[in-house]
Formats: sequence, structure tokens, C-alpha cells
Amino acid sequence: MKKNIFPQHEENQKVAQRLSINSLEEALKFPKFFEIETVNACNARCTMCTINDWEKVKDVIMSDTLYAKFVDEVAEYADWVDTVCLNRDGEPTLDKKLPQRVKMLKDVGMKKVTFATNAQLLTPQLVHQLIDAGLDDIMISLDGITKETYEAIRLRLNYNVVLENTLNLISIRNERNSSLKVRIRMVLMESNQHELEEWSSFWNSKISPEKDDVYAKPAHTWGNQLTGEAEKMIAKYAEKPCIFPFSSMVIQVDGKVPMCNIDYNVKELMGDFSKESIQEIWNGEAFTQVRFFHANKQRNKIEMCRGCSIWDPEVVIKQPTAATV
Repeated sequence: MKKNIFPQHEENQKVAQRLSINSLEEALKFPKFFEIETVNACNARCTMCTINDWEKVKDVIMSDTLYAKFVDEVAEYADWVDTVCLNRDGEPTLDKKLPQRVKMLKDVGMKKVTFATNAQLLTPQLVHQLIDAGLDDIMISLDGITKETYEAIRLRLNYNVVLENTLNLISIRNERNSSLKVRIRMVLMESNQHELEEWSSFWNSKISPEKDDVYAKPAHTWGNQLTGEAEKMIAKYAEKPCIFPFSSMVIQVDGKVPMCNIDYNVKELMGDFSKESIQEIWNGEAFTQVRFFHANKQRNKIEMCRGCSIWDPEVVIKQPTAATV
């Protein structure tokens, strides 16, 4: 592998440290993190989501052939890959083959398989199937502590159903003594910030503090695509490389690979997994150009990257748990 492709300045070193590698050059080996979209549909219409702006794709469910190709390719790097997340923007529990897909990844040695869900369809039966399949981690999006606040944000969902399903998830996990990690996340906005303290207190009392997590993250602008970033944000992140192009790959249901998970309509196409290998895309011209801009403090040349903070580790809000007080 070539040495010193990227400038050895402090910000680049910080990214390498976050990836637990010695230098950014090591990142060219293979992605450490994947978001693979097995279903391009959702049962909700959340107010902060981009779903109404999604460009239609021909396939709503990823083909078995394409998914098997993904499993085969990541299997060769099982010791290197850190996490596979089985969703992008869609709702993964709409995929009837979700437990099977989890098991396929665990059977080839993937260390961590996860997904994010709104929990509307997370029935006790599905929870048992996912635990049996070996799911390591699950993130529940829960943006309020009251029915009124939650349903004003998570349109088409029923707060009482989501609450019951989430509590059942925790209960079943505990009863089965499963190692499944449960994360409860709030997308923080003006409409729900007044509930943060009560929300945090409630969910911290339900989880297992030693292995679970409860946190909030502010809503973002999807890389300038919904509303423009403030100038102060653009200036703040101008010389900070994003971790994503050095660590992560998103594969859409049809095989298209966007620049990152913010690029929901693939404005910046990195490759096509239905025609190329992960390795070919990862070290292809498109990803190489993106990395060059980020590593050389020129991220603002990419419009979608101007002021984007989604991968900033500081943009997380937590309330103390019983274990940390």
C-alpha cells in the first residue's frame, strides 16, 4: 500500500484515530462500515425526513442475488469490517427477509450487525427472530415522550404501538439474556426539545445502562439539500475532513453507491455495485477525488459537504444515567 498519500496534518490524524488505524492510507484497504439498503420504502412520513424528495427507484426490495454478492464480498474482510447497518433511509422491518439477512451476515463472521427502526412493526415475534439470527445492535428512533409530540413528528405512526413494541423489545432481550444492545435516539428539534429531560429520564430507567444507550442528536439539513447551512457552520467545518469517505460505504437497493448517507438522491455517484465490486468502487476515481478534497482541507468544493456536521462526534446530546451519576 502506498505511504503518505494524504497530508499528515492534525485533522487527518484525528480521523485515523477514530478509525483505530495508524494512517488514512490504511483506510483504502476496504470500508469498515456499511449501510446497505434492503428496502426502499417507509411506513412513516417524518417531518424531518427526505422521503418526499426521494427519486423513485425501480426496485423496492433488494434482490437476493445482489444481497448474496454483498455478503460474499464482505465475508473476505470479516476481520476488518466493523459494522454492517441493514438500512439507509427506508424502514428495514418492511423487509420480510430481515432476520434471514442478519443471519447470513453473522454466519460469515460479521462482528456487528445493526439497523435503525421506527419500531411500529417491531412485534415480539420479529424480536425473537432477530435475536435468534444474531442481531447485535438496534436503534429505535423515538422523538417524544408524549403521544401528541411524537405523532406530530412521526406522521403515520402510532405512539402507543411504538412505545409498547420498544418496551417489549427490552423485556424480551432481558428475559432471554441476549447480548443485543438497544439504543434509543431522539432527533432534537424545536417541537420536542422541551421533552428531552423527561424523555431521557424515562428511557434511562428502562434500559440496561451498562450496555444500552439513550441519546439525542439535533436535526440536520442533509448536506445543504433541505435548507442551506449557516455560514458559521460552513466556516467551522471547512478544514475538518469527514470520517465517512475514509470509512463507510452506502449501497442502495438497486446497487447504486452514493457519496455518503446524506446523498439520498445519489447526486454524487461513486459506483454501481450491481456492476462493480466493493473494492473497485472504494478505490475508484470518484471516492479518490472526494478523499482528496477532505484530506487537503478543501471539503467546501463539494456542495453537499459544506458545513455538514452529521459525522461530528461532538454533535450528540446525552443526559446522565444512573451508572454515570
